Amino acid sequence: MRKIAVIAGLLAMLLVAGCASDGAQKVIVEVNGDKITQQEYDNRIKLISSSYKIQQRSSGSTQEVTIDDSILPQIKETAYNQLIMMKLIDQEAKARGIQLSDADKDKQLADFKAMQESNGGASAYDQVLKDFEITEPELKQELAVGLLRSRVENNIAEENQVTEEQAQQFYQSNQDTYKEPAGMKISHILVDTEEKAQDIIKQLQGGTDFAELARQKSSCPSSSRGGDLGVVNQDTPMVAEFLNAALSLSVGQITAQPVKSEFGYHIIKATGQQAERIIPFDEARSEIIETLKSQVVSAYLDQLYQQAEIKDLREK
Repeated sequence: MRKIAVIAGLLAMLLVAGCASDGAQKVIVEVNGDKITQQEYDNRIKLISSSYKIQQRSSGSTQEVTIDDSILPQIKETAYNQLIMMKLIDQEAKARGIQLSDADKDKQLADFKAMQESNGGASAYDQVLKDFEITEPELKQELAVGLLRSRVENNIAEENQVTEEQAQQFYQSNQDTYKEPAGMKISHILVDTEEKAQDIIKQLQGGTDFAELARQKSSCPSSSRGGDLGVVNQDTPMVAEFLNAALSLSVGQITAQPVKSEFGYHIIKATGQQAERIIPFDEARSEIIETLKSQVVSAYLDQLYQQAEIKDLREK
């Protein structure tokens, strides 16, 4: 339900290429002998600054967002650490023989563009380029960096398969995590305009399947689950407009009008009433395995960072 969720992956890893002066080519850090330049560092700072401004605006700030002395040191440190991790990922990919073809890069860009335009209209892709002040070739390079990281992480996970015993042990040790309170099971479809929402409501009234429309039309990550958000009650941390509308529904009922929130326009459906329960292991198993895989990968990457020979050459 975060309206910039699709861009979140983009923010994590952008490395802008381009011409640079001799001063910009100054090396500010070495990672296992590989160099990172002042130009790369400055571009990363610029990107994170843009990201910060966009997130502030998306959270409802009506004032002009500026980067002041209270936030700039944090941005610089984040930029520094991100660049080091990017370099480590690149080194790890080479060690594992993982490469991207031109076709891989072209498809990644095409998929990203299609997703933006599907969720936000024909101008959404161009707006991303404008918001982050990047060109399409620069975006293509960034998406390639993200794809390379994904393949490295998948390779690490494949080498460290999670066993059934490990999953069971995690489940038993985290029982509180799998307590689900009583409430209403809710699904939703999120779009960016009221017109789109009204059209979806008409399709639903005509008998189109809610879950299928959610998979096709919703910009929320829950779209992959047919819009399923799980169980909602008065204590669920959701924006008031959404929560009040959701809890006013009866089982099987769909909101007759779009519900507007800071995230966009929602069509909400109540799919069932649920009593308090412990989610059974079989139901939680896939999520547990993904959690454990993520922990393995994070630990591996942390170890790469800790063991790397890093020379900080920035001016103090």
